[in-house]
Amino acid sequence: MKLLYVTFSLLVLTQFALSQEKTDTDYIKRNTYYFEVNESKIEGQGADILQKRIAASQFFILGEQHYSAKISEFTNAIIPVLANQNYKYFIAEIGPTSATKITNLISQEGSLYGFNTQINNLVGEIPVPFFDGKEDETFLKSAINNGFEIWGIDQEYFVAQVFLIDEIYNLSSNKAALQSAYESVKEYLIKETKKGVKEERYKLFTELLNSPLVKSFFEATDTTNSSVQKIISDLIDSWEVYRLREVKDYYSSLHKRLDIMQSNFTTYYNKALAHDPLPKAIIKIGGKHASQGRSLDNIFDVGNFAMEIANFNRKKSTTVLMIPSAYLNEDGSADNNIDQEDEAFLRPLVDSANGRWTLIDLKKIEEFSWKNKIEFESLKDYMYRFDYLIITPPSKSQVPNYKK
Repeated sequence: MKLLYVTFSLLVLTQFALSQEKTDTDYIKRNTYYFEVNESKIEGQGADILQKRIAASQFFILGEQHYSAKISEFTNAIIPVLANQNYKYFIAEIGPTSATKITNLISQEGSLYGFNTQINNLVGEIPVPFFDGKEDETFLKSAINNGFEIWGIDQEYFVAQVFLIDEIYNLSSNKAALQSAYESVKEYLIKETKKGVKEERYKLFTELLNSPLVKSFFEATDTTNSSVQKIISDLIDSWEVYRLREVKDYYSSLHKRLDIMQSNFTTYYNKALAHDPLPKAIIKIGGKHASQGRSLDNIFDVGNFAMEIANFNRKKSTTVLMIPSAYLNEDGSADNNIDQEDEAFLRPLVDSANGRWTLIDLKKIEEFSWKNKIEFESLKDYMYRFDYLIITPPSKSQVPNYKK
């Protein structure tokens, strides 16, 4: 009799476990929606959900895997939707002066191709990250044409000194006195940066921060010229972020960078408040920076910072993580891009997409999880840090917007 009872109990528990797993899977499916991106428009049930959240939000945070053509395509398509809801600012993972530079280049020359090619030929690296693909230029033009102001909240890129030195000189009123020193320091910066690009172990930023030539030039600039001094300050701060990595002090580097991003964000935001009572922005940034709560680096990153501002204003901040389902190779083959730990719950959804874009409502699933144990550990990580997960159709890498 006891054996029969134990057998029956095991059978009931097994059936419950199977039922629970099926319930989890079914619930995820019930909160998964599809949409299409056609001719710079988003259409479908998933698009409708996004549009409603955009209307209710102050910030739309796009946490991306960098260099995906599909993610740039989505960005281009979502910009008119954002513009219709009074979003006016595009926050990018680049430096402030770099943001001004690319905005001016689009306005003056209509393209970043020449600038990208020039700097890449000069030092062997593109000048501004995440704007070196043709698809990037497309959404940048769309943002500018829709009236968006580009905010660069990050450190300046590790080769930025080779063109920012020109910005410092061109903005200076004492060009005649600076010319000789400018020519010498520019030659030095190009030489050192080329060495840093070619030699991974070369401590470029330790060299630049300790350079008497650089220090002398900076000290010779007009201390009353706020534009010049801002670029110099940004360069020094950026070099320190990289120097700390050179000495393997990753903790300090990470927090120094976070301080830069939050400080720049606050500066832009306060300026916008002078003429805009509720600045609304899209934030396009790497996925780990987009997290609500603690990020994968275990810090309260930009996504959380924006969420707190929105909360203060009694508005929402919508955070989306975007992941390509696969990457397409030139020969037509595809490399799977879904992590092994995500396969169990994502693969059935992607297979059902039939080439469409997949949107998973993570907050609905999180609500469900309070009463029902979710079995998928990686799904828990997503639902605690993001509002939605978007899986793109197979994506190509971006087409380089420069001549190699």
